[in-house]
Parts: sequence; structure tokens; C-alpha cells
Amino acid sequence: MEPAATFGPRLRQERERRQISLDSIAENTKIGRSLLEALERDDVSRWPTGIFRRSFVRSYAEAIGLDADEILKEFLERFPDPWAAPAPAPAIESETRPHERRDGFVPPDRVELVLRLRVPRWCVEWLDWAMPRLRHRT
Repeated sequence: MEPAATFGPRLRQERERRQISLDSIAENTKIGRSLLEALERDDVSRWPTGIFRRSFVRSYAEAIGLDADEILKEFLERFPDPWAAPAPAPAIESETRPHERRDGFVPPDRVELVLRLRVPRWCVEWLDWAMPRLRHRT
């Protein structure tokens, strides 16, 4: 694999080798030509974040006939999404019970939830009147 600094230019070379124009990719993928040109210059400062960023890279890779998963992985290593959540910390194996924290706290088996609703009195009176009648129907 070539150095990461040549990611965009390498994509441009592959696109040109296959004789695919940026205009045709922009038209087929609905990605702005300026964004595609920026990608080929390794400038993603104006690119959207999140799922759009990943989707654009996948679409571009597929449009020029490359493995989208491999290109996306390389892209995310080179240009991490600034709004992406940090990777979860690796799990630490311990000799504690499955739900026990390091400080010894064990969550209860059940959690009691209390739901309070405020409804007009006529709703309650109507339910008191309607429920017995509904039960007799079945």
C-alpha cells in the first residue's frame, strides 16, 4: 500500500487510468464536482460529516470500480470523522460477576418505573364507565 499522504491522488490516478470523468461521477453519484476534486487533493475540510462522508467515499469508490469497503477503511484512517464518537475502550476481563462494576456495585435484578399521567377527571370517569362494558364484549 502506498503512503497515506497519496490517498486522493491515488484515487485520481485510478479514475484517469479507467478514463472516467469527474463530471460523470458527479452526475451519477449526485456528489458535487468540487467535493470530488477536493477528495482527489486530500482536502476534506469542506466535506460533510457522519454518514454522508462515508456514503460519498463509498459512492466514489464504486463509481471508479474499487472495493468500497477497503477504500472507506483507508479513508477513515487517513481522515477520521471529526464528529464521530470515540472508539469504545477495550473490555477489561475481570473476575467479577457479569454485571458487577469494579467498585462492587451490583445493579438490582429489577427496576421499578413509575409513570405519572395528568388527565382530566372526565377521562377517568369515562374509563371507569367504559372498561366494564368493554370486558363483557369479549
